[in-house]
Amino acid sequence: MQSFTVIGIGETGNGKSTFLNAYLQRNAFQSSDSPDSCTKITSVESNVINNKILKAIDTPGIKDTDNTDQENVKQLVEFLIKYKDGINVVAIVLNGQIDRFTNDTKKFIKIAHQMFNHPDFWEHLCIIFTKWYSSMSEAQKQMKQGIYKKAVIESIRIYTESNININLPVFFVDSKNYQIDEKTKKELYRFNNFVFSKNAMKTTQAEIPNVFYEKVIREVKNNIRYKENLISKDGIKRTEFFANQSRNKLIDYDGNISYTNWKNEKQWEIVKNKKIEYETENALVQIRKEPIIERRVKKKRIIGITIKKIHYDEVVGERTIKTYEFRKREKITDFDGNISYGDWKVIRTYTKII
Repeated sequence: MQSFTVIGIGETGNGKSTFLNAYLQRNAFQSSDSPDSCTKITSVESNVINNKILKAIDTPGIKDTDNTDQENVKQLVEFLIKYKDGINVVAIVLNGQIDRFTNDTKKFIKIAHQMFNHPDFWEHLCIIFTKWYSSMSEAQKQMKQGIYKKAVIESIRIYTESNININLPVFFVDSKNYQIDEKTKKELYRFNNFVFSKNAMKTTQAEIPNVFYEKVIREVKNNIRYKENLISKDGIKRTEFFANQSRNKLIDYDGNISYTNWKNEKQWEIVKNKKIEYETENALVQIRKEPIIERRVKKKRIIGITIKKIHYDEVVGERTIKTYEFRKREKITDFDGNISYGDWKVIRTYTKII
């Protein structure tokens, strides 16, 4: 016998379990009118109808009352990876009493797409409006189907950034009264034909989506000084602290953007030393001229034979005297390679005579 599997996905309280019971034509799953979730773990039930094995997978509700959405999705994906029969139809179960196409509905359609991670996902998707009572008119049904289906398809096209062609059948059921409500019987018949027309979609490639953020984009920046430089007590050594950092850009299912804090992924230190050298020079500070004087003696005869010696100075040339200073100063190369100089200091003074 052929086997067909339907999985119900939706918010808590929309009637997933009740609808799947109607599909199987037996009370396979616990259901309740309470807004609190009855389904805590993913499970599968089946029934043989008209020589076909019908299987239904009931799942915990998205937006569950005990705030365990991420855990519920994780265990659902683990179930799907192990489920070998594949999924013929993904039924998004909505409350027919709610008129608006809510952001929460957009959210779990996107979550379902990411979770199944299958290129043909949209071909297997349908919408089930539960709590659609017999008193509701055909005009109401057509209006809701037209408006809601258009909104969903437009949302999917925006989400996929493509002009994707989607059939997206819509069904209206009063699941509790499926045995007696003629309109529901017709809708279930249409639904079954849709299920039987689809080949099973394998789920071994399912992935765990983030139920809080549609996109998590990692941003990085490199070579960032992440704290103040540290100077040694003697002022000679400087330690610089660098890191490569990352953070996540978080885009939620309503398009709101937030960021995590920057975190260091790789850290390192660079130590730089201040370099002090000494320069010396012999600086000429004065030049002066001096005459060269020699002592002379000459004899002079005075009256008769008396001879007198006369001493005198005679300039015979000149000399140059140069005064020098031997000086020293500091040459300072700072941590960044910039060079500065200290003042010259005189160590000694000397002269040279030329």
